[in-house]
Amino acid sequence: MPPIRTLAALFAVAVLSACGGGGGGSAAAPTDPYGSTGSTNNGTPSTPSTPAANEVQATGNNTFNPASLTVAKGTTVTFTFQAEHNVNFDNVTGAPSNIGNTSSGSVQRVFATAGTFGFNCTLHSGMRGQVVVN
Repeated sequence: MPPIRTLAALFAVAVLSACGGGGGGSAAAPTDPYGSTGSTNNGTPSTPSTPAANEVQATGNNTFNPASLTVAKGTTVTFTFQAEHNVNFDNVTGAPSNIGNTSSGSVQRVFATAGTFGFNCTLHSGMRGQVVVN
């Protein structure tokens, strides 16, 4: 009769594995390194609701979050990338240098001149934002 005990043990292991090990808890929602949960339909991270202070996120939803950021003169702004984007500033006096195609991580730019500095992603039509410097 040992084969029956072996089959019973294998069955019990299979049942527990299918149920997630019997832990009784539910799985946590996946998170990305930018603090959001879930993802867009194409598997890229969804837009977090609140970026860090002085941060602009280039999201997997092809938007800049926030679309407009107001900072004091001399402030360093961090551009964080959740999918491949770039940041091309309008050609105005005092605009920082552009940021080439970047798919993850972050890049910082110092805004040393007062004014409004519009920018866009040339990879995604209509993806625009601005930094207003007081």
